[in-house]
Amino acid sequence: MGKRGTTEVNHVTADVVEQKLGTYLNETFRHLHRNPELSGSEFATQAFVKGELERLGIPYQVMAGTGLCAELRGGRPGKTILLRADIDALPINEATGLPYASQTDGVMHACGHDAHTTAVLGTAAMLLERREEWGGTVKLMFQPSEEKHPGGAKPMIAEGLLENPQVNAAIGIHTNPYLAPGTFGLKDGAILANADRFYIHLIGKGGHAAAPHEGADAIAMAGQLIVSLQNLVARQVSPFDNAVVTIGEIKGGYAPNTLADRVYLAGTVRTVNPDTQVLMEEKIGKTLQGIADLWGGSFTYDYVRGYPITWNDKAMTDLVRQAAGLCLGKESVIELPHGYMSADDFAYIAKAVPSVFIEWGTGDWSEEARRSAAAWHNSTFQVNPDALKYGVTVLTQTILNYLQGGE
Repeated sequence: MGKRGTTEVNHVTADVVEQKLGTYLNETFRHLHRNPELSGSEFATQAFVKGELERLGIPYQVMAGTGLCAELRGGRPGKTILLRADIDALPINEATGLPYASQTDGVMHACGHDAHTTAVLGTAAMLLERREEWGGTVKLMFQPSEEKHPGGAKPMIAEGLLENPQVNAAIGIHTNPYLAPGTFGLKDGAILANADRFYIHLIGKGGHAAAPHEGADAIAMAGQLIVSLQNLVARQVSPFDNAVVTIGEIKGGYAPNTLADRVYLAGTVRTVNPDTQVLMEEKIGKTLQGIADLWGGSFTYDYVRGYPITWNDKAMTDLVRQAAGLCLGKESVIELPHGYMSADDFAYIAKAVPSVFIEWGTGDWSEEARRSAAAWHNSTFQVNPDALKYGVTVLTQTILNYLQGGE
């Protein structure tokens, strides 16, 4: 039993969620997985979610074009908590071979946003059943464009997501293929990293490959730059700090016997320390200048700040620890030794209100299989549907714990 004030509430169990919603969760997840849509184009997904909210009798408003904010009100006044699901997919050809694989060429739910949306809809249904047991408001945020900077969270905030009623706390959840169903990875403080991007044009002087001394080889410049950027992390960043530099795109050259006069590179920098973020931006610029001077070339360099660090409020994280322990046992809580170097625009919500971002175990039941699981953004990435009921269980209990007793 859980108790706060004069209101006593039976805790949620995964068996009850399975009994009440098991078929619905699986069918919803499969529908969403079969019908992925890219960032900013989630029209059919939005229409599907609208239909589910209308069926449940939950009012909503359209935000950020293809996003939605719905409001579920309890049996009496109280605080307001926001529960977020992102709804977009990625430009990836699915290669899972699943019977419910993507039916759209070149688009795939390769990050689990279909599971996030399913879990939030399921949580809404569970909270509706127990409406008289809690007070306040639950805002359901169905957010577009998480995968495409600048993201959909900031526009929704600008359109009043966190106001009327004012949001007091927030929860985000994310699939994790390396954790077993029924487990949840938690960490106080920084759970996700800053995610910046850079765009570089190396400008040399074209010429014949047989006379490289007469030109300035932009490809050679690029090769030296790539090695130098890795050394920045190895030799300029403290071993007690974390940073990642990755070149994800490179274009240049015309023919095997021609010196390239221009190479384009684009990449990302991930940091968890604001000082390191500044350091990396400066050091990349200085490295570029040194290479250009050495080779007799020039460059352009644009460094774009992206999603900031996602910060877990300790009190909110403790709320999830308590809910998971109550519903599934203490072994369901995995204390993460460190955060992840990935990023999410839920960070803007977490900067505005006390929040928790949960790593949700959605991997295989077998530990050996989880160790070799396909990562996010991979064409063979999979979510174990068995995890859906556990996600709904812990989300529902966390919100009940937060809102029990009303004002």
